[in-house]
Amino acid sequence: MLRTDIKAIFLDAGSTLFKHRQSRPETYLAVAHAHGLGDLDQQTMLACMQHAFHDLPDTVDGNFRYSLAWFWAFNQRVLSECGMDESSLPAAHEDLLARFADPTSYELFPEVREVLATLSNHNLPLGVVSNWTEQLPTLLQDLEIADYFTFIVTSADLRTEKPGRAIFERALFRAGVAAGESIHTGDHFDRDVRGALNAGMRAVWLDRSGTSGLDREGVPVIADLHGLVELLQAQPNVVRS
Repeated sequence: MLRTDIKAIFLDAGSTLFKHRQSRPETYLAVAHAHGLGDLDQQTMLACMQHAFHDLPDTVDGNFRYSLAWFWAFNQRVLSECGMDESSLPAAHEDLLARFADPTSYELFPEVREVLATLSNHNLPLGVVSNWTEQLPTLLQDLEIADYFTFIVTSADLRTEKPGRAIFERALFRAGVAAGESIHTGDHFDRDVRGALNAGMRAVWLDRSGTSGLDREGVPVIADLHGLVELLQAQPNVVRS
């Protein structure tokens, strides 16, 4: 039996439900090699990615960060700085989009299906709140977990991102519950935990490294999503709001 004071459950996506089989810098490097930059190394690629993310505004030509159109500007900046010829950029960009849209590029964490099945059996709104492209619903469908969720809110669609209040408030609106009746879980302390708390929600930090102890700043810490189920079966004062 889950706690009756929780009326909706929200989850992050990347590094919470699934992980990349290959890191983003490794994927960018593989694409760069495939399109003519054979001498490029991973350290240089990481630096190019960091520079591009730092330099680009959150909106480029009307396209918000993490949208597919924004990634055109980002990928151009990354690959150009790494030395790719301008004529090769469109094909390399399409290659990157295809790789990141491919469900075989990702791996669900071992407990995810079981936990989602358990949570969905309690007839509570279950939502995803993620800084991700507009392709996330399709990706979750391809990973065969989309049907567990009542809704999926992405920063690309909403044109705002975690840790801002607006993306959490949209999730609350979709769930039809008050902030204090909801709980959000994710792997990033600032974006997921502080963002949810600032929106008046309850929060749990997912730290799969298992190095953060039992709580951080009064927020419960779990090593996998089984821990969320255990918390939801505990006493109401266990989860900070």
